[in-house]
Amino acid sequence: MAAVVDLMSNAWSGERAASGPMGPGSLGWGMRADLKKPQQLLGPDPVDYSNWRDPRVGWGVVFPDAMKADPPDKATGAKAPEAVRELLKARPGSPLLYYSTEPGMRERLRRYAPGGAAADLRFSGARGTGINAIPYYLLIIASPLEIPWNAQYRMQTDAYVGRLDLDEAGLERYIDALLGEWAGAPCQRSKPLVWSVDHHIKDISTLMRKTIAEPFAKRLTDDPAHEFDMAQGMITDGAARHDVLIDALDKRKPAFVMSTSHGATFPVNDEKAMRAQLGLPIDVGGAVLDVGALARNWDGYGAIWYAHACCSAGSDSSSIFSGLVGDSDLADTLNGIAKVDACSAPLPRELLGGKRPIRAFIGHVEPTFNWTLRDKDTGQVMTQRIIDSLYGQLHLATRPPLGFSMQPYFRAVGGLMQDYAAAMDDVVAMAAGAQERARTARLMAYDSLATVLLGDPTVQLSA
Repeated sequence: MAAVVDLMSNAWSGERAASGPMGPGSLGWGMRADLKKPQQLLGPDPVDYSNWRDPRVGWGVVFPDAMKADPPDKATGAKAPEAVRELLKARPGSPLLYYSTEPGMRERLRRYAPGGAAADLRFSGARGTGINAIPYYLLIIASPLEIPWNAQYRMQTDAYVGRLDLDEAGLERYIDALLGEWAGAPCQRSKPLVWSVDHHIKDISTLMRKTIAEPFAKRLTDDPAHEFDMAQGMITDGAARHDVLIDALDKRKPAFVMSTSHGATFPVNDEKAMRAQLGLPIDVGGAVLDVGALARNWDGYGAIWYAHACCSAGSDSSSIFSGLVGDSDLADTLNGIAKVDACSAPLPRELLGGKRPIRAFIGHVEPTFNWTLRDKDTGQVMTQRIIDSLYGQLHLATRPPLGFSMQPYFRAVGGLMQDYAAAMDDVVAMAAGAQERARTARLMAYDSLATVLLGDPTVQLSA
C-alpha cells in the first residue's frame, strides 16, 4: 500500500500553512490526463511480409512492356484483359509494372505514371506500393516468350513471385476462382497426398523419394497437432501408377499434392510431340500421365500441387545447363528441350486454366539433378529447405501465402550464388580444385533457381 504523501505550501490558511494529501486524480494530472493519446516515441510497427495488403509490402501485376497500349493506359491497365481489370479493381492501389526486353533492363521493371512518364526501377530498390516502388508480391501475366523465365528467377530471389500463362478463357476462370477465394472447394487440408515413383535402380527417382517425399510425409505424420491423416496418404513402390494416383486424388480430395518422378522429355526429334507431353509425370511402369483422364476424374478445385520432375513447369529456349555434359542421352535431352522453345508445361496449364482451377502449381523449368539433392562431396542431404517451405511454412495453422511460404527455399539460392562467386574468385587466383567447386556451385544454384511458382503468390492452403 502506497504511503500517503502530504503536500505542503507556503500559503497561510489563517491558522496554519495550507497542506494536504495527494488527490485520487493526481497521477493522471501528473501525466496530463487531458491528452487523449500519449506521445509515441517508439518506431513503426514491424512489417508483416505475409500481409500483402500492407502498402509497405504490396501486390502488383507484371506485364510485358510490348503490350499494345499508350503509356497512360499502361498506368491504369485500361487495355489489360477484362479478368485482370476485375482483379485490379478488387485490389485497389496495386501497381502495374512492365518488363522490357530492351538492353540493360534485365534487372528492372518499368512503372508508368498516370501522365505517361515512365520510371525504370531496379528489383533491389524500394518495395511496396508507393511511388517508384515495386511490391513484394508479383503476379507475372505473360508467357515465358514474352517475359523470360530468367526474369522470374531473378525476381523470386527477393520477392514473392507467381506466373499465369493462360489463354483468355483460362485466365478468366482462374481469376474468378481467385476473387471468390475458391468458395466451396472440396479439397481437404487434413488429407495431403504424396505420390513418389521409385524405379529401384541406379536412378534419381530413389533419391527423390528418400530425400523429398518420405521426409515430407514423415513431417505430416508426426505433426504435433495430429492434424493430418496420412493413412494411405503416401503412394510409392509398385502402387505408383497413374490410375492409383487419380483414384487417390478423387477419394482423398487433398488440398496439397506432392509428386516426385521423372518428367517426360521425349521424343527428342519431334518437337511438337515433346511439347504436348513436356514434363508430364512418368509412373513406375514408364507410362506418361494422361492429362485428360486426370481432369475428367479429379476435381482439383482449390488444391496446390508440387511436382518435383524434369520440366514439370516448362522449358526454356536455351538450357542454362548447355555445355555441362558431354555426348550422352542427357546432352541430347537438353538440346531437345531447347528446341521446344520457352513455354509452360501442359499439366499446370490444364490445372490452372481448366474448368475447376487449382490454386497453384510449383514445378521446375529444366531438369533437376542429384547433386542438388545430396552433396556429392559430403553426402549431406540438401532438401531441408523444400520441407521447410512446404511443411514448415505452407502448412502452418496461420496459412501464410504460398509465395511467402517458399522463401526458405529461395533464400538458400542467394547462398549458393555466393558459393559460386567465391569459387570463381578462387578460379581467378588459380587455387587447386576451384574449377570443380565453381561447376558444382553453379549447377546447384541454377537447379534451385529453376523452381517456379505458377499461379498467384498470395494464395493460401485451403482452410
